[in-house]
Amino acid sequence: MTDRSLWDKKNKYTEGFLKEYDHWALEVSYRQHTLGCYIIFCKRPVEKISELKTEELDDLKNVMGEIEATLSKIDIFKPDRFNYFQMGNKLNQLHFHGIPRYNSPRKFDGKEWVDETAGSAPTWSHDDVEHNLVAKLRDAIKPFLSEI
Repeated sequence: MTDRSLWDKKNKYTEGFLKEYDHWALEVSYRQHTLGCYIIFCKRPVEKISELKTEELDDLKNVMGEIEATLSKIDIFKPDRFNYFQMGNKLNQLHFHGIPRYNSPRKFDGKEWVDETAGSAPTWSHDDVEHNLVAKLRDAIKPFLSEI
């Protein structure tokens, strides 16, 4: 597995790992702005999209396509849209926040998840969810990644 210290220096976010690709790592986000949020991390030290090599961009397209197709076929999720944010304000290692968007509520882990801002920019949460919720999301998603 890749060196996660590029984005998790203290190794405190281990439950979210979904899949490793040639140039990227896919993880469930500890910030669930909407149900099923994920992060795609570049595996080499890089800060800007403009620094990516062609093969890294091609692989990123593959990662995005696979997670979108995966979430779209799992009954719990089935997002209506996907938003991506790349900011790098606090973590300068290049990464993309994937935010599934929902026009209607979803139920997961005994909670109703409502996308309050569907159709516009998502509400940005600054709070981590419980690690056990991240593990449950990982377990709901990961088995389907290998089917594609």
